[in-house]
Amino acid sequence: METECCWRSTDSNGASLSISLCLSPSLSCPVPPFFPQPSSCCSIYLIAVVLVGNSSELALAEGREKDDFQHMPLPPNVELVTMNETDPKSIITRICDLMTKHWLQGVVFGDDTDQEAIAQILDFISAQTHIPILGIRGGSSMIMAAKDDNSMFFQFGPSIEQQASVMLNIMEEYDWYIFSIVTTYYPGNKDFVNKIRSTIDNSFVGWELEEVLLLDMSVDDGDSKIQNQLKKLQSPVILLYCTKEEATTIFGVAHSVGLTGYGYTWIVPSLVAGDADNVPTELPTGLISVSYDEWDYTLEARVRDGVAVIAMATSTMMLDRGPHTLLKSECHGAPDKKGTGNPNEVLR
Repeated sequence: METECCWRSTDSNGASLSISLCLSPSLSCPVPPFFPQPSSCCSIYLIAVVLVGNSSELALAEGREKDDFQHMPLPPNVELVTMNETDPKSIITRICDLMTKHWLQGVVFGDDTDQEAIAQILDFISAQTHIPILGIRGGSSMIMAAKDDNSMFFQFGPSIEQQASVMLNIMEEYDWYIFSIVTTYYPGNKDFVNKIRSTIDNSFVGWELEEVLLLDMSVDDGDSKIQNQLKKLQSPVILLYCTKEEATTIFGVAHSVGLTGYGYTWIVPSLVAGDADNVPTELPTGLISVSYDEWDYTLEARVRDGVAVIAMATSTMMLDRGPHTLLKSECHGAPDKKGTGNPNEVLR
């Protein structure tokens, strides 16, 4: 005599759903399948939106009240958090507190700084806790070239290769075909140089790359060594890849050897220029910076898109494998899993 297994639920319209399965007497009923719950029901997973500094002056309640995510099969709950501190301890403590209080499935992080160190902090947190984190503004969105292999840290922003391409497009527009490259050891310097080289090698334009200088900013009496290296530059256009802090030193030395005056044009990625409202005095007049088009992509829109990215990945994984795949991230010890699932597989 066969064993009959039957499961019943309702769909989003309230209609009854049922599944029946007949098995041989020697087999027991398997785990019930997962039925998507109505979108009006409270979500079983949560995404945190953390805004730092002046970002917190927004009407944050608006994001919670909108029905931006109701079209999803499993819409998320959204926890909106504000803070003013940007030091590593404060950021780590705040996100860890959220993980302790909630079954957190992701973090959308925005700040109003140009500190690339914030991106490094978030990459570290994601690698240690296995939680998806999305940097949408400020230092958190400054593209990192090298992330931890275990990290699920993503960023809204142009890649190093994209910014390098834009620099060449600017140069081609003004017939600036003779140029040099200056970089430091900051991660991504090789990607930057390789993109420039591969583009000009496969171009019909008559590019002439005169010098590629790699500056070591960590040595004692570095200014003297940097000065000797910069004296080699003769090209009218110079591409610079480094951090904002390194740029202030490099431009100070470049000014002393006459490389920032008339006849020289420096072009840099957004990482170097940082916040356009707070430009260091060391940056030369006429500096050209490739920057992310923030005025056309508001913070409110980034928050909604960031939440939607993580929510779609999480809900897709849950519908595909069941709610037991939800991850319970922890800051102390190994992450606790309901099952075997990783939203990173869907996010990527």
